[in-house]
This record gives sequence, structure tokens and C-alpha cells, in this order.
Amino acid sequence: MRIILAILLASVAAFSQIVVSVDENVYKNSDKNVFLAVGASALLPGMGELYLNEKKLVRPFVWTDLALWVAAISSYVVGDRYVTSAHNYAVRHAGLTGNKNVSLLNTVGSYRSRSGVFGQNSSPDMNEDYNQAMLRSGKKVDEELSNDIQWDWGSSDNPESSKHIDEFKSRMRHYRVSRIVFQVSVGALILNRVVSMLDAVRIYRATSTKSFSSRVQFEPEFYQDGGALLMNVKF
Repeated sequence: MRIILAILLASVAAFSQIVVSVDENVYKNSDKNVFLAVGASALLPGMGELYLNEKKLVRPFVWTDLALWVAAISSYVVGDRYVTSAHNYAVRHAGLTGNKNVSLLNTVGSYRSRSGVFGQNSSPDMNEDYNQAMLRSGKKVDEELSNDIQWDWGSSDNPESSKHIDEFKSRMRHYRVSRIVFQVSVGALILNRVVSMLDAVRIYRATSTKSFSSRVQFEPEFYQDGGALLMNVKF
């Protein structure tokens, strides 16, 4: 019985054909440099994928990055224009003597005057005079702003002066919104690069191996005439 089995196995080996099927994707990037791929993605998202021959992922990263750059630059420019507009408006309607400075302009929008509102209000706000607010908080009137910086929006009893300060505050609100958009855009630009870098590492790991790490599967098949045995080996 053993002799017959040995003869059968020898016959199968003699007439069989072994076909090895290998997925070329598992080693197509074996000659590439992962650090170059990551660096390309850090410079411009999608370039690491292009370097690793994954072109279908290039456009989403590139177009996203382009849109974020447009949003970041536009919001920065718009914000700067709102600050300039608010400063000029305060100079014209409140007599502001200070330079264009965001911190100063925020203060100008919080207090109607630096050293007393022109014309006494019928019911003045405790904090509408900047100097009085500093004294109440235990600070000197020139501790944070020099005395040469002055402004006066006028009495809150005057509808025109209230309209002016409201318009000024509106322009500063638009500036703050534009700065939020700018910060979010910059954060998204960084995130887009991080995602592309991680994706480049993932692609490299999946396509740079030279070893057959997948399971081996034998699929014996007989030719139709029964003349030989076909062995398919899949990795």
C-alpha cells in the first residue's frame, strides 16, 4: 500500500505544474524612501501619495489645501481691512489719537471716553469713562495707556453718538470673526498635512514589503484530459 502511494505522489509531482500568483502591489514601492514621502506630504499634502504612485488620493489633498490657503489669506486680508476701517472711524467720530492697535481699539469700544464724556449723561454708566474705571480698579490712569491717547464718543443721551459707537463695535466684531476664520483655516492646513503624512506612511507600509506575508493556499486542478495536475499557489 505504501509503495502504491509513493508511486502516485511521484506521478503527481512529475506531471504537476506549480503557478505562483503574487500581488505586485505589496512591493511596488520597495525602492522608495518613506522619509521622502512624508516630507513631500508635509510640504504639500498629496505629494507623498503621488510619490508612492497612489494618484487617486492626490487631488483631494491638493484641492483641500488650496481652498484652505484661499480661506486663510482672504480672512487675514479682510480682518486687516476691518481693523483699518474701525480705526479710521474712531479717529473721525471719537477723535482717537492713538495708532492702529487691536488692543487699543477693543478698549475704545468698551468705554465712551478717556477722561470724561463731552456733555453729562442723565444716567451715566459707571464704566463709561476709562480713567474712572482704572481708578476704581486700583490702577493709575496711565498705567496701561499713555495720557496722549484720547477719545470721546459723546453722551449716550445723543442717538447719533450711540449710533457711531455701535457702528464701530460692529466693525470690530467683523474683525474678530475674520480672525476666527483665519485661525481655523491655519489649523485645518496643519491637520491636512498631518493626515497626508500619516496616509503616506500607511501606503508605504502596505506597498514596500518584499516578503510574502500572506497565507499560502494550494488549489489543485486537473486538466480536462486528466493528463496532469495544476497547482495554484496564492500568497
